[in-house]
Amino acid sequence: MFITIGQIINTHGNRGELKIRPMTDDASRFEELKTIYAINPANEKKTDRMEDRRPLTIDTVRFHKNMVLITFKEIADMNQAEALKGYYLQLPESELKPLPEGRYYIYQLEGLKVYEGDQCYGTLVEVLQPGSNDVYVVQDGKREILVPALKTVIQKVDLAAGRMDVILPPGLLD
Repeated sequence: MFITIGQIINTHGNRGELKIRPMTDDASRFEELKTIYAINPANEKKTDRMEDRRPLTIDTVRFHKNMVLITFKEIADMNQAEALKGYYLQLPESELKPLPEGRYYIYQLEGLKVYEGDQCYGTLVEVLQPGSNDVYVVQDGKREILVPALKTVIQKVDLAAGRMDVILPPGLLD
């Protein structure tokens, strides 16, 4: 399984440098990487095969205005870089850093059933990151609930059982 950690949004300069929008809480992790895999967004959800991804060797990494600027050894000029615009940058799941207890990658949370006691509110389908705390989008086919990802709300996450237990704040369902 491959996990997306960034998206190439543009070229930067004329020497093949690429501007990356990080899709990770820790953008500094790009400095630790040697190889990353690029995939066309049209194919991202369709395949987990290594052969469908282009391995890229990281040459330089720097940061500018919440973006990551990267040069790859395989990309020599702006024309080659331009061809990768829009591509996602991914890592195999096995190369992800372990997280501290009680922290989860977004892909681990998406798909969990959300319960309050015996009441199932639906499936967590998306994690929004608007600012001070994440917001979990829970859908049951009829409605959508926006659940704040706060310690007072999220009581338990059981990845093995595919379940998240919550205590919703009063008025959230109104």
